[in-house]
Amino acid sequence: MTAPFAAAALLDELLGDPWRADNVYGFGAGVARDDRGDFPHAFAARLDSVDFPLACLPPSLGGALRGLDDTLQLIRVAARRDAAIMPATLLSCSAVMTVLAAGTPEQAKTVADWVQEGRTIAFALSEERSGSDVLAGECRLDPAQDGGFRLTGRKWLVGRGATADAAVVVARTAARGPAAFTAVLLGPRELSRVRRQPAQAVTGMRGIDFADLTFDGTPVPQSAVIGDLGGGLAGAMRAQQVVRLLSTAACLATADTALRTALRFTQGRRIGGVRVADTAHGSRELAVAAAELFAADLLSLTAARYAHLSPATFGLCSSIVKRVATSLTAFTVTRSRSLLGARGVLAHGPGAVIDKAQRDNTVVESIDTSPLGVLRAVALQLPGYAPTFAPWARPAAEADGTPGLPAAGPGSPAVPAGPEQPVSGPGTPALFEGAAQRGSDVGADGRLPAGSGSAAVSASSARTGGVVVAPAADGSPDRFGGSARPGSGVGNGHAGGGPAGAGSRMPTRFEASAGDGLPYPPGPAAPAGLDSLFAFGEPLPGLDPGALDLSARPKDLVLLGFAARAEEIARDLRARGEERGAGLVRDVRTALADTFATAAEAQRDRSRGLGASPELLDLAERCCLLYTAAAAALAWYAHPDRGLYGEGPAGAGWLTAVLAVLLALAEGRDPRQAASDLPPAARALTSLDAERLLFTAFPVRLSDGPASEEDETT
Repeated sequence: MTAPFAAAALLDELLGDPWRADNVYGFGAGVARDDRGDFPHAFAARLDSVDFPLACLPPSLGGALRGLDDTLQLIRVAARRDAAIMPATLLSCSAVMTVLAAGTPEQAKTVADWVQEGRTIAFALSEERSGSDVLAGECRLDPAQDGGFRLTGRKWLVGRGATADAAVVVARTAARGPAAFTAVLLGPRELSRVRRQPAQAVTGMRGIDFADLTFDGTPVPQSAVIGDLGGGLAGAMRAQQVVRLLSTAACLATADTALRTALRFTQGRRIGGVRVADTAHGSRELAVAAAELFAADLLSLTAARYAHLSPATFGLCSSIVKRVATSLTAFTVTRSRSLLGARGVLAHGPGAVIDKAQRDNTVVESIDTSPLGVLRAVALQLPGYAPTFAPWARPAAEADGTPGLPAAGPGSPAVPAGPEQPVSGPGTPALFEGAAQRGSDVGADGRLPAGSGSAAVSASSARTGGVVVAPAADGSPDRFGGSARPGSGVGNGHAGGGPAGAGSRMPTRFEASAGDGLPYPPGPAAPAGLDSLFAFGEPLPGLDPGALDLSARPKDLVLLGFAARAEEIARDLRARGEERGAGLVRDVRTALADTFATAAEAQRDRSRGLGASPELLDLAERCCLLYTAAAAALAWYAHPDRGLYGEGPAGAGWLTAVLAVLLALAEGRDPRQAASDLPPAARALTSLDAERLLFTAFPVRLSDGPASEEDETT
């Protein structure tokens, strides 16, 4: 049997040692191209020669997509050398997934043929005036006398816009609402009649052209319409669930490069005769950065499997993995840069490598969906999970404190939660971002009325442009059948203390649970498919983009699975002597329960809705971190016979570190306060690099040579 992610290891071996100065696919070459603003022609050609661009195309269409988890790792080993290689070779993914999600078999074959021929298909949605508020888009698709259409308007910052061979364009076909937009597929003939503006300079992924496309009554045949008239936006949004997931590969890749560079630097640099990596400060920073990266990595692997196993319920996970991967890896990169000291500002050497990684990482945050758009999408779903977690919610009298965001400070960049940022890439901003400013579409409580464009678009209505409303706060989730290893179905009623905070049920601090002395309420049955979800490296069913759904239904596998298994996980950890880990698992469950309960209360209060208060966005931020912690606990539980991140069988050191950091961030504390739980993460990091392995849960062999033996001493 082929080892998991063997294709990624083979590709990395083919590309050679990235630390060698003469390697055209190495770190130094990437920095040099970035300085010149050059497109990575040679690198892209090398990847084309081994069918790398086909990794996102299903085998039924001539592609090489075995599983999105495999594709994710394949992209990571290429993008760790230069993240610009992603838009250089895989930018067609947004357009292709839109066609596969909503188009005809003939259209699917057409785009697949173009990809196999080496053509690039751009994706054009954003407009400069409306930014992330895509419902305000003005580009029009008007009926023509010949039975086709005429396309008029301008699309903004289209990835590969200046050089693409074809494009998928989403344009207005009606006056208002999400059903007012239609997607069309423009081939080389139609695109030849489009005016392309000069590429705009961007801060990261330099060398990739982000250009505007201007349409002056461009003829579009009827056959170019993707799906039904009015269904273009829904189809694009469904496809973007997969695109958001794959974009995390660039985040993970840049964080891997930055942290590996910092680790090697601190191992070769001595202060007072002590290696920087062994100092109290250095070891702690490396450990926090490692825990942050491990958390993002594990959630991305989980999400990659999720898209195959339950595409109809993937929406929430898709938004969360995008938010978590971009924010946590940004923290990792910033910590890595700080470890270089003054060398972190030099335009050569390790500082230049991390500087490029940091700028490339920042681009990914907004390249397909803006941060605010992601949080809005998550916030809409929170109340639906309150009934499932109600047994573990703390009594209102005990739930004092205020929900917090990740702490700002050295090594912990502030998480944006203010006005929307302009999209800096070619992708799809949030569907309803900015809608709160249009009183005609949004009620006083910040929620969208029926018929005005809710994020809860079902699979069937998504294809026709129909709209449904998100479930009520008290709507109970559907139960799934039990899985092969059902949980014990018991919960924990422990409550943690914290400073008083008016009007909120959110705790500011959780402590380890006291033990098993309390009677635990029964939990829900584990959802079907939960065991397969965390069977990393195991084969997956084919990807079905057409089954992706936009409904806001409380059926997420991770949340329902954690509700069912949390107590069993905690008791398993306790039986292995991992008291701290067991307590943290129960703390995560309590925190999720309070988050959902508070969101349900806020939904019923007009003064706390999305249109009136940022509270729901704060709760969404918190949920993203706690969801990641839940996934980490489930992943540990799913692999009793082997350890993850290089630990021995069922080793829980990495889990304790990850849970401690995520809980600290969710509570608004500096994760460095969890220092006593972090040493296992630092040991795992050092071991993985010493064994030339990617910083990921399952081993992926790398071609990196040994670190320099040069020893700088101060």
